[in-house]
Amino acid sequence: MPLLKPLFGISEICVAHGIKDAVLCPGSRSAALTLAFARNPKISCEVLSDERSAGFVAMGMAIQTDTPVVMVCTSGSAAYNFSPAVVEAYFQEVPLIVLTADRPPEWINQYDGQTIFQRDIFGKHVKKSYELPADYAHPDAQWHIERVVNEAISLSQKHPKGPVHINVPIREPFYPDANEQYDFNGNVRVVKNPEIKPTLSNVVWAELLEIWEAAENKIIAIGQNSEDLDAELTALDQEEEVIVIADVISNVNTEKAIKSHDTFIAKLGEAESEIDLLLTFGKSFISKNLKQFIRKNKPTHHWHIQNHPDLIDPLQSLTMKIEMDPKEFLRELSETCSIRRMRSADEAEESEFKTNWLVADEKAKIYVDKFLASADFGELKATQLLLEQLPESSILHLGNSMPVRYANLFGTKSSKKIQVNANRGTSGIDGIVSTSVGQAKKTDKVLTCLVGDVSFFYDRNAFWNANLPNNLKIVLINNEGGNIFRIIDGPSKQAEVADYFVGKQTKTAELLAKENGLEYLKASNEEEMKNALKALYEANKASILEVFTDPENDVRIFKDLKNGFSLI
Repeated sequence: MPLLKPLFGISEICVAHGIKDAVLCPGSRSAALTLAFARNPKISCEVLSDERSAGFVAMGMAIQTDTPVVMVCTSGSAAYNFSPAVVEAYFQEVPLIVLTADRPPEWINQYDGQTIFQRDIFGKHVKKSYELPADYAHPDAQWHIERVVNEAISLSQKHPKGPVHINVPIREPFYPDANEQYDFNGNVRVVKNPEIKPTLSNVVWAELLEIWEAAENKIIAIGQNSEDLDAELTALDQEEEVIVIADVISNVNTEKAIKSHDTFIAKLGEAESEIDLLLTFGKSFISKNLKQFIRKNKPTHHWHIQNHPDLIDPLQSLTMKIEMDPKEFLRELSETCSIRRMRSADEAEESEFKTNWLVADEKAKIYVDKFLASADFGELKATQLLLEQLPESSILHLGNSMPVRYANLFGTKSSKKIQVNANRGTSGIDGIVSTSVGQAKKTDKVLTCLVGDVSFFYDRNAFWNANLPNNLKIVLINNEGGNIFRIIDGPSKQAEVADYFVGKQTKTAELLAKENGLEYLKASNEEEMKNALKALYEANKASILEVFTDPENDVRIFKDLKNGFSLI
């Protein structure tokens, strides 16, 4: 048996578990791993030199396919450069198989090149870390490697999904012989470990239904979510008391979902603040106003439904944690409510509580539209114009800081069925464009990335990629720095805000686009942006639309919008 053969079988095990994609970062110590995937005809490989960008590209691919993606790098600092993407994937619950080549253990901390402490390098930010043996001669070594790889892949896909790390010490020689063939004949041991869906007992359901039926003021709030819950929420909406609040990253497109809550929720009166029952689904909420509202007006009962073992309570009001698939829970709840209504002779009437929330939502929509109709051009209006022009059934990836907050003020049109994603696991600015590149590679749909200038230039190695997909469209808002620091109270009141917080910069994307073969468009006013958006979506190649706005004006417009609304 060739010395490196146990490593060659790793790609076969991945294929057997349904994995189709690998992102490979060039290196020497990782040669056996790289060749194992590159030569496997059933694996599609991307080769990226910057490990930080590569990690986010892999994560974007995994988000779009909902299947683990393999990441391979050499030893040393290369492994550490995977960290930002691994951390984001952990908190966003995205499955990744992280393979890091390493020196054998006796050479660690011996002044040997590209050698660091790689065992458990990602700490608590992976579901589990594994260490393969450094010697493969003994027959048990292949059994050990196969067992570990099977376990790691299965674990990455069990809820909550997430990254797993396999550290691979490799001795020299770490290149196969020139004439050595990789034989992908399926002669590896595959161990499947299917996940069993959790269910609730009849006793627990009876308790929940008793609370549900007794509650008059009910709210369902949905944070970041990729599961299609529209059919179940629409069916449940016929239960007249229910209010559905949906952040833009919830991917909820039901007709009556409230999406303007960020504008009006802080202005609600006492009657609209008394919540008998709150149901929450998904992960993080964008709206700080929503979080503060719930923390201040704690519901009598709060159920959070999610397949996750940890007790996560950001609203500080949880009374019941339900580890169950949200879709299954909503389906069973709506079916039970439907049966109850059929047995009842009462006519369904919309409650005053729900009516008041819907009226507030409509007032907020009208106010925002009227405000922007007469407002100066800036990043706020630019965001609205983009959301209006998004192609139907396309994908929108929102950058952090202001882009995701602006988009949450408007929401997307339910009829367009836009898939919305954002890196809200850690809400960092790194990897936004790279994630979008990864997503675009795994779909035929148009993918639009709305991103600020600091995030864009921070992740410019996303374009150091030989195969940028034609469906990738970048809308870059360039107001010369991190303008959020001019908006939030703390830094905006400091004399050093421009130099030490905003980080004023004067770069543009034109030369970067030219260098990397992207179509480049620009706009500085409303008419130019409308024309540029049309050209952006007509271009049959990866494209950048750079929108120039005045940062001071952007701050004034946003504050005028936030301060001008009243429910009276």
